[in-house]
Amino acid sequence: MNVVIVGGGEIGSQIAEALQHSHNITIVDTDPDRAAAFEAMDVRFVHGNGADPEDLRTAQAGRADAFIACTINDDVNVLACLAAKGLGAKETMAFVTRKRYVEAFAETGSMKTVGLVIDRLLWPQRTLAKQMVDIVRVPRAVISTAFADGRVRLLEYKLEPGDPFLHQPLAEVRLPANVLVAGAIQGDAFVIPSGRTVLAPGDKAIFMGTANSMRAFEARFARRKRHPNVVIIGGGNVGFMVAEELQGDGAHLTVIEQDEARCERLAKWLPGVLVLRGDGTDLELLESERIEDADALLALTDDDAKNLLVSLLGKQLGIPKVITRVGRSRNRRLFERVGIDIPLTPRTAAVQEVLNWLHLDNVEHLASIEDRAEVMDVVYPPSCKVGRIRDLGAPPRSLIGAVLRGDEVIIPTGETTLRHGDHLYIVTTPDNVGAVQRWLGQLQSVY
Repeated sequence: MNVVIVGGGEIGSQIAEALQHSHNITIVDTDPDRAAAFEAMDVRFVHGNGADPEDLRTAQAGRADAFIACTINDDVNVLACLAAKGLGAKETMAFVTRKRYVEAFAETGSMKTVGLVIDRLLWPQRTLAKQMVDIVRVPRAVISTAFADGRVRLLEYKLEPGDPFLHQPLAEVRLPANVLVAGAIQGDAFVIPSGRTVLAPGDKAIFMGTANSMRAFEARFARRKRHPNVVIIGGGNVGFMVAEELQGDGAHLTVIEQDEARCERLAKWLPGVLVLRGDGTDLELLESERIEDADALLALTDDDAKNLLVSLLGKQLGIPKVITRVGRSRNRRLFERVGIDIPLTPRTAAVQEVLNWLHLDNVEHLASIEDRAEVMDVVYPPSCKVGRIRDLGAPPRSLIGAVLRGDEVIIPTGETTLRHGDHLYIVTTPDNVGAVQRWLGQLQSVY
């Protein structure tokens, strides 16, 4: 596959790194110094403007099977995709940060009505906002996400003394019906659990189950509040989208934003939300507004250093849940090391969506678990043997967390029979996708 990527920044380099070994990759960027970042990769670098048709011809964009524009400039990304489409690119994707572009290129949008087409628009900030809202809604959860139209749910908790399921092998633990432990993070290691696995305080445990079972399961760790108190530091696009969504839930919201004009707009857009003009790192301000009474604090400015400081202040004030936006993916581990439990970056989810869009490995990558593991959706093919998981064996270093069969969700045991067409929700590490595919190949050979 020929893939042309406009934008050699963090997202572009992550996409290139993921694709370089099996596809022809061309990077286009206006900064010639960025070429050095790609010298160790098997990619072609073109110094040029991705919105200039002549530079796109140099990059052979017209022969691209996939054209991805992921610069920090929406206008450049949109123009680049339109130009590439005109030159003959088969599929185009543009990264955007504004809702108006998403609406303009929708099926009934203004651009479509005049024949201007971009095959896919990706809005990472919107994905991040939805992710944060899901986490806020479940007290104590570090990750909260759902698959199969909400019928399968995954929750991650950082375990504390007194929590259930501690200090005994999982084989002896009585989990609720239709719930299983799908993984654990112990120290820096991600563990696929076995019956011998023992959970301890400080571990992060990943649970998967049916929607109904998981709703009841949440109460084992903390009960939901009908109207939680939520403080958002930073009223940019992500902060606004989070506040707008949580306002619909009936949450008591406070938004702190430094820019006066932005505060005025937020107050107009979010009636009923307390909007304060101020610096979220001002401890005196935080204390005067009794921020310590919050159930959740979200640090959502565009400045990683400020978000880190706000988060540390929030933890010092004893706020039970602190969620932190991390602009640079490489900063995520640093945030974790200094005690930030929920550092989230829009880039990780965005790269995952790109790989799904390209359909490169015949699996759908549904969710990332702290960059250490992921959930994949694999359709059990007709050429594979029908049989019990106990007899077939699970994929190596992986766990089948759920099976979707038609409208039925099955939380499997060793006695569960896999059938053709089943959707298998497999928890594994990012480097283990090939092993899962080889497992399917071995089952085909004995059919």
